[in-house]
Amino acid sequence: QQTHFAKANTVIGGGVVKLILEKKRGRHNDDPKRFQSEYATGFLQTRGKFTQRYGYFEARMKLPTAPGLWPAFWMMPDRGGKGGGGTNAGGMEFDVMEHLTRYGPHRYNIAMHWDGYGKDHKSTGTDGAYVRADKDGFVTAGLLWLPGKAVYYCNGKEVARWTNDRIASVPSELMFTLPVGGWDNDAVDDAKLPGEFVIDYVRVWQRKDLK
Repeated sequence: QQTHFAKANTVIGGGVVKLILEKKRGRHNDDPKRFQSEYATGFLQTRGKFTQRYGYFEARMKLPTAPGLWPAFWMMPDRGGKGGGGTNAGGMEFDVMEHLTRYGPHRYNIAMHWDGYGKDHKSTGTDGAYVRADKDGFVTAGLLWLPGKAVYYCNGKEVARWTNDRIASVPSELMFTLPVGGWDNDAVDDAKLPGEFVIDYVRVWQRKDLK
């Protein structure tokens, strides 16, 4: 809760979406009843608009460089559907691309979480996806999600795969976030803000035999 979502920090234009993180005190979701924090950020999700089970999910993104930021492209079980949005009952959190800016520009993390976030929590992943941005500074991260299989790609090349019957089997929604900190609680450098997480496109494909 160091960061709050603010509509003004999600900027659409020029063919891209920019999630902008800045030092600006305000309330979460611009709601006077929600918590206050010192950093405002943008937010994208497909909750209530689009979910899909299986297929290929891809986004082209330019990552921020200011210290202490945590941009991510991730997916969660449909919070309005089967399983109630939790990572139990066939649901799973897919972290297709999550990046701590402390890593530098050429590395990000991939993870999957299931069976809740308490004592039964389980996860797998890698923090060793090493990448090179294209000539415009963008990386393209993707997930091929099939029954019992998850294969992750960066810039068209496979970087990780897991095969297991526990791979999610319920529809998921997509999210893009840019909070401060991260799991290591990196210190943010206010002098280097604002930070921008730029999303050029989000594309999703579905195989006809897996609908």
